[in-house]
Amino acid sequence: MNTQLSPSVNVNFTNVSLKEKFFGQEEIETIKAHENRENSKKGQPKDSCTTNLFFGFFFDGTKNNYVQAETARNHSNVARLYDCYPGLSVPGVLPKTTDWVTDASQYTNFFKVYAPGVSSPFKEVGDKADWLDEPFGAAAGRMGERRILWSLVQAINNVHRYFLKVPLVQSPEMDAMFRDITLNKSTRRNMTGKLPPMTSSFGKKGVPADRMARAVFERILGRLHKAIAQHWPDCHTGRPPKISPAVVKTIYISIFGFSRGATQARAFTNWLQSLCELDAQLSGKSGGMSLGGFPVQFDFLGLFDTVAAIGVGNTLGGSTGHGAWADSEDSLRVPANIPCLHLVAAHEIRRSFPVDSISVGGNLSSRHEEIVLPGAHSDIGCGYCPTEQGRGTDPNGDDMLSRIPLLMMYRTARVGGVPLKLELASTSAKSRFALTKKAIADFNAYIATCEVKTGPLHLIMREQARKCIEWRLWRRVSSAHPLQSSESFSKASNFDKNDLYSAALEFEDEIEKFTEWRREKGAHTLFRAQHRGFNNDHESEWLEIATWWKGELSVAPCVVTFFDNYVHDSRAWFKLRPGNPDSEDKAHKELQGWQRRRELDEAKVRLPTLAGKSDYKVASDRLSPEQRRAVDEYRKTKAIPRMSTTGREPWESSIAWLAGAGYLRFRKIYGGHDSVLLSAVDASASDHHPDYIAPA
Repeated sequence: MNTQLSPSVNVNFTNVSLKEKFFGQEEIETIKAHENRENSKKGQPKDSCTTNLFFGFFFDGTKNNYVQAETARNHSNVARLYDCYPGLSVPGVLPKTTDWVTDASQYTNFFKVYAPGVSSPFKEVGDKADWLDEPFGAAAGRMGERRILWSLVQAINNVHRYFLKVPLVQSPEMDAMFRDITLNKSTRRNMTGKLPPMTSSFGKKGVPADRMARAVFERILGRLHKAIAQHWPDCHTGRPPKISPAVVKTIYISIFGFSRGATQARAFTNWLQSLCELDAQLSGKSGGMSLGGFPVQFDFLGLFDTVAAIGVGNTLGGSTGHGAWADSEDSLRVPANIPCLHLVAAHEIRRSFPVDSISVGGNLSSRHEEIVLPGAHSDIGCGYCPTEQGRGTDPNGDDMLSRIPLLMMYRTARVGGVPLKLELASTSAKSRFALTKKAIADFNAYIATCEVKTGPLHLIMREQARKCIEWRLWRRVSSAHPLQSSESFSKASNFDKNDLYSAALEFEDEIEKFTEWRREKGAHTLFRAQHRGFNNDHESEWLEIATWWKGELSVAPCVVTFFDNYVHDSRAWFKLRPGNPDSEDKAHKELQGWQRRRELDEAKVRLPTLAGKSDYKVASDRLSPEQRRAVDEYRKTKAIPRMSTTGREPWESSIAWLAGAGYLRFRKIYGGHDSVLLSAVDASASDHHPDYIAPA
């Protein structure tokens, strides 16, 4: 199957909470058929008191945290989907105010599990988001493995909770598992099948490291089986010794994730399948999947823009970000038998955010769908606040671009059998799905200008990159219609203006370097479109950009409108170098620190014991003239003043592998292998669309 560019959006996307208006008649019938699985069957002798269990798992993105988002109204799309999944949550993870309340007694066989994003607090896994966990969570995905392991245990606990009303595995045992278990492809390989005799007892508790996960889960599953054995059907009568609360037939599972949460969701899916295969093996049902002895079916895997960056990420060009539990050849491969939708950000260009396609070498499974949507990383999975960077005017965010991928995922998942029920969710949950007609119209107008609608992922992404670069050229700070004259810039906060304008000045430097490079190449250089893939050097991409680069260009008004008002500049605010604020709170703290330094030095100057001494030198406050000006203004207004900002991914660096970032780049795309890039120069020319090269 080919990757698709997002189709235009139907106006019924404004009616998402009205089930009969949002879905077509055929979709309604499909949903009703799925809902027949959800209701306990009573009154029919052969089906008396039978039911199914439904488990939903939701992995949030880096720094995305439901509780922290309550104030800023910047819930991720994963958190929004969690809100419309009925049933019982994991006690203590979120406030009770987030619990499902509509007809709650009818959903005691539904369980939902939410894992906050790395680099944010999650006490259940010991993530304090402190001086260590917060920066290393953001940079390297620290504590991601614990989130996967914790979620695997919640799957087991869900079965135990349904029958016995309490979890099987509690915190002390969970803490021991965090210490003992490592999740990687070698430990997962040993989860099932017959293991060869141990040649050594070296390892924790006499168990080799690559067998520890299996040893621990075998013990826990054995306890689960013993606790609920009376609920298993008798092999002769088909009825269990104990009927209450109901006879369970099948467990249906759906999983969602965004960013690093999507990476966790993919690894979790593989590990949960291995766990279910182990359970079936222990139950004497080898070859299938079960949990607690009950058959398991994976309904759906929903992914918003998978970014791994586990361990040493692609910020350092020689690394892939596929460390530890996130290897691309095994842990991140989406099983072919699970329906999966992956929504990919077309306009993310940060080197720290390469995307992991769900394809393998560019080939998609028949049950997998990959759709490219315009926007930066968090325009797909959300996380931006309403009106951030001047994008949009609605205080609830109803005109945000991120609502479109949210509704697209909701629709596909629900038709695919996921028991999402927005029509029954809380009023606040419904409001987080609202979308304006103007946002739909502007989105559709942009999509209509795109030519590459289907084909290999990298070709769709190339056209999208070109359209964004052409818009940036149109909005150059030195142009006739500069960025600072746009309506969205005028509406942005000073914090955002500082980042946007400073990044735009860096773009000017980048253009100057590109122009100089192009001139040095000379008229006889063959500028050419690159084959599928590219190395980490910017020059291979510049060779392609030069094929369509023009000094003067015209950009369609609807394209200008779309990028001005909907697509966020993810590079502008993303500060790679420590000490450069990436939020308004941090900016205030920095300014307050500068103010204290300035006031301290001013006080020293006035000390009578020092004043007038011939050998006295005024101590420097170590602030630049611009910083002093900013402090003086801040003292008067207590508001963030206009000033330049730095710390973004560098185009030039003394560390060679760190250099080469910027706006004149294409996004790196991994395709199921660390060594397969879907966007290496040595690929055959047939990999590239012959019509893509524009006139020089």
